[in-house]
Amino acid sequence: MHRLLVDWEDVPAAVSEIEKVEDEGDRITHEVVRLLNRTFVTPLDREDIMTMASRLDDVIDRIDAAAARLVLFRVNNPTEEAKELSRILCLTCQQVYEALVHFQKRRFTEVREACVEINRLENEGDEVLRRALADLFAGDRDAVEILRWKEIYETLEEAIDRCEDVSDVLSTVTLKA
Repeated sequence: MHRLLVDWEDVPAAVSEIEKVEDEGDRITHEVVRLLNRTFVTPLDREDIMTMASRLDDVIDRIDAAAARLVLFRVNNPTEEAKELSRILCLTCQQVYEALVHFQKRRFTEVREACVEINRLENEGDEVLRRALADLFAGDRDAVEILRWKEIYETLEEAIDRCEDVSDVLSTVTLKA
C-alpha cells in the first residue's frame, strides 16, 4: 500500500497485487479454522487462535479496501496525508510482524515492546487522520473530493486500528503464557 501511494505507478496492477494478498489471507484464515477443527490439543486456547487469525485478516481486509477505493474513486494522485497514513500503516504492520516472530520464539518482553510501539504508531495515525480531516474540510474544496479522501483516509487509519487489535490479542495471550 505504501509503495503504491508513494510510487503511484500502474495503480490497477498494484491494487490487483494487494487483492491477491488479501485472497491469500482469507485462504490462510480458512486453513486455520480447518486445522483448529481437526486438532484436539492446541498450543494456545482455540478462541485466542481464532481471534488472532480474524484480527490479522481484518488488517489485510482494510488495506485491500483502501486500495480498492483508490481505483473505485478514480484517484489521480495521492495526497501527502494518504502517503503519511500509509507510511504509519507500513511501520505498524512491521511491528505486528516483529511481535509475531517474538511470540513464536516465546520472547514475551520483546512482544510487549512491539505492542507498545504499535500503540504509539496507532496514536500517531489518529493524529494524522485528525489533521488530514481538518485540512480537508478547511477551504473551498469540491464536495466529491472531500468525500473521496475522507473515506480513503479513514480506511487507511482503520487498517492501523486493526493492527492495534492484533497487538491487544498478543498482549492478552502473552499474559496467559
